[in-house]
Amino acid sequence: MAILEKFEQRVERVCLVDKPVDYPFLPDSLFSYMANKMPKLQFIYLRELDLEKINRGTVVELANHPNLKKVIVHLCRNYEVLEDFRNLPQLLVVKGEIMGLKAMLGDFEEEIAKSTASSSAQSSEASAHSPVPVNNGF
Repeated sequence: MAILEKFEQRVERVCLVDKPVDYPFLPDSLFSYMANKMPKLQFIYLRELDLEKINRGTVVELANHPNLKKVIVHLCRNYEVLEDFRNLPQLLVVKGEIMGLKAMLGDFEEEIAKSTASSSAQSSEASAHSPVPVNNGF
């Protein structure tokens, strides 16, 4: 929690994953903390966790989070409280394998395109100023 408190104002995505034999559970207080202390939170991805400790009040807090776009519950146990409460439109329950997880999480393609364009511009600018001629085999 001490680490989270340092970055809580900047966190946009939380990914909690575990592959235990007996599915560990996370306390309700962790989800309430995310809902109330992480104002920029957009995505929560949960995989192979036991969600039995989440209570309805916390689901309401998550549903009312102003920036939360998606809560992905993947191969988790006891997630029914999230499904029973219909006012969590951000919820996506996945029981099989996820194909294209990056696309589900949002604007990764835009970020990659911007990064690639920036890198290309920098490398072409660097080669334009290079004192060594570049031969591309033509």
